[in-house]
Amino acid sequence: MESRRSPKTSMQQQEPPAALLTKLDECSVESWLEGHPEFFEDYFYRKASRKLVDNWLYRRLNSTSNSTEGPSTAKEADTTATADSAPIPIAGHAIRRSSSCTSTAIRKISSELTYLDRNQPSSPILSKFHDGSASFILEQHRQQQQQQQQLTPTASKISRSVSGDPGATFAIASMAPVPSASHHNLDSNQREPAGGGITEDEIIGELVRDIFYELDVSVLCHKILRNVCFLINADRCSLFLVESAASTATAATGDDAGDPAGGRDGEQLELVSSLFDVTVESSLEAALANQSTIRIPLGQGIVGNVALTGLPTRIEDAYKDCRFNREVDRLTGYRTRSVLCMPVKDHRGEVIGVTQAVNKKCAECETFTEKDEKTFERFLTFCGIGIRNAKLYKQSQLETKRNQVLLDLVRIIFEQQNDLDPLVRKIMHYMQVITQCRWCQILLIDDPSASETSIDNRSSELKRCGLFDQVYELWTDQDPTDGSKARFTASEECRLLLNSQIARFVCSSGEPLNIPNASQDDRLTELERVSITALLCIPVKNAISQVVGLCLLMNKPDGSSFTRGDQQLAEAFALFCGLGIHNTRMHEKAEVAMKRQRVALEVLSYHAVAKLDDAIRLSKCLVPSARYLKLNDFAFTDIGLSDDETLICAIKMFEDAGAFSAFKIDYTSFCRWLLSVKRNYRSVTYHNWRHALNVTQTMHAMLKSSTELRALNRLDKMALLIACLCHDLDHRGTDNKFQKLTLSPLAQLYSSSMLERHHFNQCIMLLSISGCDILSPLTQPQYECCIETIEKCILATDLERHFQVRKQIRQIIDTGSFDISCPEHADILYGLLMTAADLSAITKPWNVQYKTAHLVANEFYEQGDRERSELNMQPEDLKDRDKRMRLPAMQVGFIDFVCQPVYTMLCELCTGLESLRDGCQTNRKQWDSLIDRSSAEGVRG
Repeated sequence: MESRRSPKTSMQQQEPPAALLTKLDECSVESWLEGHPEFFEDYFYRKASRKLVDNWLYRRLNSTSNSTEGPSTAKEADTTATADSAPIPIAGHAIRRSSSCTSTAIRKISSELTYLDRNQPSSPILSKFHDGSASFILEQHRQQQQQQQQLTPTASKISRSVSGDPGATFAIASMAPVPSASHHNLDSNQREPAGGGITEDEIIGELVRDIFYELDVSVLCHKILRNVCFLINADRCSLFLVESAASTATAATGDDAGDPAGGRDGEQLELVSSLFDVTVESSLEAALANQSTIRIPLGQGIVGNVALTGLPTRIEDAYKDCRFNREVDRLTGYRTRSVLCMPVKDHRGEVIGVTQAVNKKCAECETFTEKDEKTFERFLTFCGIGIRNAKLYKQSQLETKRNQVLLDLVRIIFEQQNDLDPLVRKIMHYMQVITQCRWCQILLIDDPSASETSIDNRSSELKRCGLFDQVYELWTDQDPTDGSKARFTASEECRLLLNSQIARFVCSSGEPLNIPNASQDDRLTELERVSITALLCIPVKNAISQVVGLCLLMNKPDGSSFTRGDQQLAEAFALFCGLGIHNTRMHEKAEVAMKRQRVALEVLSYHAVAKLDDAIRLSKCLVPSARYLKLNDFAFTDIGLSDDETLICAIKMFEDAGAFSAFKIDYTSFCRWLLSVKRNYRSVTYHNWRHALNVTQTMHAMLKSSTELRALNRLDKMALLIACLCHDLDHRGTDNKFQKLTLSPLAQLYSSSMLERHHFNQCIMLLSISGCDILSPLTQPQYECCIETIEKCILATDLERHFQVRKQIRQIIDTGSFDISCPEHADILYGLLMTAADLSAITKPWNVQYKTAHLVANEFYEQGDRERSELNMQPEDLKDRDKRMRLPAMQVGFIDFVCQPVYTMLCELCTGLESLRDGCQTNRKQWDSLIDRSSAEGVRG
């Protein structure tokens, strides 16, 4: 010990440390240290620097690796440590390479895992595993790694299941710390060698962990190639991925990366270089900057043969193999000697790519060995899964962007529905950007259901467009993605492809057409072949899958063809475009229809509204009393009254209801409205103006006769009279069933109560025309209430609606819960009053009832005749003229089933209306007697 201290003191005073060290007896010092391990360990803990620990670790691992490969001297180890100690960055890690045949590396201990601070002497640098071996991984971090492995299986665990040579040892530099499983959970034949080296499983596990969660395809492929160069000591590596032969931008991923010989649905596949000639020193930026796409058909060359067969290929001399293409070496100036080519497979064992390693960097062995092939294969097992996951992630990102584009298009479609030109302009702009084409055309057909014959017979203006009525074009001389301005035209200058066989084929078949080499397609004209290099023709369909036009995408900036991804995206885009164009056209047609309707209403108002002179003349007529006109009598009849007298009766009923005095209705306007109502009743057999007058008179008589109805407010009374007078406006002499059978415009416009809804609309139209707006003096609440009551009352004249509420009316009467102040009960009462007034002819004196019944029957017979002639169907008995002898029996049935219950319930709700019920019963007896008389005559005959 003295001999060690005294030289140290002398060295500090007289000589530099290095000069003094050369004079010491190294053997004696080493022998003494070996005899005092406690002192050496204590000194190492106190004095060792971070750099010293790193150098010690490197020397130890390097010597272990060399001892495994073959005998080597300490001098060789020193040379390795000094000459080749410069770090080489591989996939984000610092790797050091040795001159031995097997690549070596050192593990750089992370500062987070070591504690060299002398102020923390309780934090050791080393810890121990359960088997007693030393480790630089602290127990706390090792527990965290174990917990992480329980949650997510790491590649280092997976690599244990891959068979390999347990005798081979490697060293890893600058990788993530090896989990404890890689040290103390090894099988007996995979434990760490006595020299302290790291097994092949561990280095593969580290490299797999390095790439396992990388989702960027370019970064992942670069890491894979650099790790391959490191694993098998290759000079450079290349990676080729299996893609569609027609694809330049998208690769087969997921289920599409299938059969190497051909994709699904007969798709042809090829190998496309992902990264070419990547070395250990290559950076990703440099590899991408020098990237030039290389395409190799499956089965061609060494790489193509490996992709086709799925078998690895190891070649000692590439120039002796007939499959090797020497042209690549000639162009690059690189001399290829040995080649190791391995297929990259996915989880299903299908080839998704090929990795090619070139030229073994080893002084003793210049060719790849069988051990290199096995190591290569084991590593690629995980690489295939990683590539597939990265491509699926890339595909999901692409789908997300595509969905955003489509959603943006939907927004545009719903925002722009007023004008077709701006919509088509935006559609073409989006289509050009997403497919990166320089030239886009949209050709539209106005009437997709029209045949070519009808198209050819159109005007000469349309003939020049061929199949299409509207042509839009958007084109640019530069890349559409660089912000250059595109030119939009919608004129007759766009004439290419309008009459081509391709346009006609896509229009007739409804299927897209992708032509990669348009300049060689005979279906195009000479001018089109010169102008077009690539063509994608997509049909544009409407909501019912009719082809309403074509979308033509032409000429990519790089001169390539449209990919399958372009086609799929364009088809989805065209689907939304078709809906948007269809909606815009429907909107335009609706606007045109509305304008035509306004014109029609103006014409109708001119012809339907009575003249002002007639209204003035009517307003000057003398109006007798209601008693003189017998308006309060249920036996009132219009027989014998002139048309002017019927108008006078209507005026008197509204006057007695207080309409003029209560609401200040202009008398001349009322007369003009009344004349207009009369004018809008058709001259049918029964449902005409006189029927409306009789219904209104019955309602007036009920309002005057019943105590409960006299208590109604004047607004409701006026609404009831207006509803009665207008309840059959523009009646066609046929019922709702006939409207459905003939698919009349009313049946197409309304789903139920077609005639009644039409009557109400006609009523509103007349009330809205200037000069006939008798309700204009009302306040807004009064007007809304009056219109609502009129609508409910007119719709209530549909007997089907009456049958639907009959049980409810009966229940209210039986329970005694009727309350006219309740809006629902008031609506029920008003509906019952409208039905009673509409059927009031059955309550008139017998002479009136008999004549009216035949008028009704004759109108039914006329409808039955039309059903027989127009619809070729047998009418029901009520409308069959051949069964007119059964009219008395049908009248009795009608009274029993419809009329009698109506007047019975009405009398139970309102007093003073018994004469209606009695008149109905009296007429039933008369019809019944006719039945008996007919039977007696039949017996006598």
